[in-house]
Amino acid sequence: MFMKPCKHACFLLLMLFLSSCGQVPPPATETSTIPPFAWTAVALTQTALSTPVVMFTPTLQVTPIPTLPPPPILTPDAIQVERWQEYQRELAKVVLASNSELGHDPVIYNDALCEWDILGQSGQEVYLYVVCAIADGNGDARKPAIIYLEPDGSIQKVKLPEPKATNSSMFNYDPFPKDVQEKFCYYFDPFPSDLPQCPYFSTYPRPRLDVLYAHIEYRKTHPDVPPLLVLLVTPAVTPMP
Repeated sequence: MFMKPCKHACFLLLMLFLSSCGQVPPPATETSTIPPFAWTAVALTQTALSTPVVMFTPTLQVTPIPTLPPPPILTPDAIQVERWQEYQRELAKVVLASNSELGHDPVIYNDALCEWDILGQSGQEVYLYVVCAIADGNGDARKPAIIYLEPDGSIQKVKLPEPKATNSSMFNYDPFPKDVQEKFCYYFDPFPSDLPQCPYFSTYPRPRLDVLYAHIEYRKTHPDVPPLLVLLVTPAVTPMP
């Protein structure tokens, strides 16, 4: 007696089930507990992630430090090249004698080695910077010098700067032209305050002076090699490696 009501009820349930197949249930109508600004942050983050990121590398502006140019030395003439051994002998006598520890021993000076740069010339006056050293030992001296020449090109005398006063460490460089005095900055370390200001700048002091000393050391074991100045015009001679 209860079969008919069950039959109709089951049929209705079946139809409701079939009609709901394939449909997506509507979104929940519950109020979200996430605050609006959080959704904004999420949206901005997603936008940022989808945008290409351009990296900027800051450019460091570095002002280059001016370097010391090659020393403006003069090339020796034919007579100076031919007489280089005479130059070396006469320079050694005077320059090494300025070192009080060495004194005036002519035997030592006969075998001494000298390097010099010609910084200028006016008539019979040749302005130099000279480095001399004992051939068999550690004694050395360095000075600006003036060579006074005879008419035939031979050396009349060699003079060094004289002290401004007795027992003074300051020297009188007035006999040297101003442009020659400016070139002293290739050799002095430190640079004397009573000389014209050096027109060049170098993070490495006395660059030319070290070159001259290095060549003297080389010549101690290679006595046939002439000074660097002579090698400028006689390249056939094997220079220091």
